[in-house]
Amino acid sequence: MWRKVKIIACIFLFSFLLHPTFSYERVPVTLEFKEGGTLHTFFYCFNDIKEGKKIAEDLFHVKNYEKVAGGKRERMIPVPLGTNVGYYDWAIFCYGYEFWFFEVKRGFLWGSGMMLSEPRS
Repeated sequence: MWRKVKIIACIFLFSFLLHPTFSYERVPVTLEFKEGGTLHTFFYCFNDIKEGKKIAEDLFHVKNYEKVAGGKRERMIPVPLGTNVGYYDWAIFCYGYEFWFFEVKRGFLWGSGMMLSEPRS
């Protein structure tokens, strides 16, 4: 009996350890505008800054990632409540002609952005 329990526990432990981890998470976010209205969109959140380059290039075809990621960031908005954005160190937001790179720190998104030559969704 105990041997079966130990075997099941070992299988569970190894399956948990070998479970694939995702390098980023697509987090649904609702942003409120000061003038009224809301924008329902997604933030791509991650902890490894190199992963941000992959997201920018592969998903949004942005070639100037280093320019945006290395630029000066300003405090933009509070971390959206009720989302997983606060669990990560970095986030990317792209909507229309805008591409934004955020650092998550002290309860706010500190960002820098750029305009794209053609719109992305």
